[in-house]
Amino acid sequence: MGTSLAINLPSSNHVMTSPIGEALKLVLFKSKEGIEALGVTTYETLVTFREIADHFRIEENSDVLDEEFKKQRDVDAARINGLKKYWETSEGPVFPNMTIFTNELSVTDEMVMGNSHIIQASLDQLSDRFICDGQGRSTFIKWLMSLDSSDKYFDHTISVKLIVTGTNSLSEPKAVKLIRQVFADYHVSLRKPNKSISKHFDTGSTFSRFLNELLDIEINGAETIKKRIALHGKIKQGHLWSYDQFTSLIQKFLKLTPSTAQKHFAIEGNYETSLELCRGFLCAVFSILPVNNLDVENYNEVHEGSMFTKAIFANALGFIGRSLFDEMLLNDELSWNKLKEVNLPLDSKEDKFWLKNKVTMSDDGAIKIIKGTDRRIGSIVCRDLRIFPCPELTL
Repeated sequence: MGTSLAINLPSSNHVMTSPIGEALKLVLFKSKEGIEALGVTTYETLVTFREIADHFRIEENSDVLDEEFKKQRDVDAARINGLKKYWETSEGPVFPNMTIFTNELSVTDEMVMGNSHIIQASLDQLSDRFICDGQGRSTFIKWLMSLDSSDKYFDHTISVKLIVTGTNSLSEPKAVKLIRQVFADYHVSLRKPNKSISKHFDTGSTFSRFLNELLDIEINGAETIKKRIALHGKIKQGHLWSYDQFTSLIQKFLKLTPSTAQKHFAIEGNYETSLELCRGFLCAVFSILPVNNLDVENYNEVHEGSMFTKAIFANALGFIGRSLFDEMLLNDELSWNKLKEVNLPLDSKEDKFWLKNKVTMSDDGAIKIIKGTDRRIGSIVCRDLRIFPCPELTL
């Protein structure tokens, strides 16, 4: 008898259905993996190149789909050109398996043969599907299928791990979290995407979830911090820092590392206390930074020429925040509003002030930031605010 797993009509604007509007018939082996403890079902199967091209879409790049809604990194030309070169030069090309998520799978028949549980099923035309790992390979395969000589590759196969979430769509929070976590897990010990995207997608640690919650803090009464952070590490119009740089700021402020953060947040009450502490600090920080300068067309030029956009300045702010907090514990009259008294040329790294204080240097007329000057900047700002620097700034 046929059974059906979580048959629901998709309801999200980001649902990816069959490009050709047809169901995909599959023969799968039921697998047993640890991720099933999170409420999903896993299978292994083979899919032909033609089926990949016909039945699966590629997530739009971040120049079309906002980074906030993406579940994968962008597919760039360098990756695809590398696959093309590999295919053309290898005497026997082979691809690693792909991981594909779907919200539902219609099982039509099943049988047990030896130690294997074999399933006949249909990935229905309206079922949501998403390539969690293998978008580069899929893009290459779609290119290969577009060639005049593509018919000889139609029956080439690639192995697929299929994960069924049982949700209404793959845009539901549970599904998004799982897809991003699997992507992050796959790249822990391998060559990673940039640090920002790996950290942003990693919801496996309390600290990562804490950081992502900070991104939703409302600043300046009209936007969230998320809008000012390059979640995938690539600075675009309006972006202040990368996600990795934002992470470093918070680590300096709370005096935490990813490992010590786990212990810190395991103590009852520390998560909410730290969240409120960061909320006050970050709202004050974004009230003094001229972030609107970054909304212009020549944002690259503005970003490069400013001091407040630099990674070392983000680190310095973490130390400055901790220094001010220490002072606030001793003086009830102090608040985060003290930061508004900063009177330094934050919007220009070429200002002579930074050169005089040995934060920058002149290299044949070009002004460059001296590496490792985050503590020096922190000390300068503390002096400007007339507060005692934290111990890290006195080393």
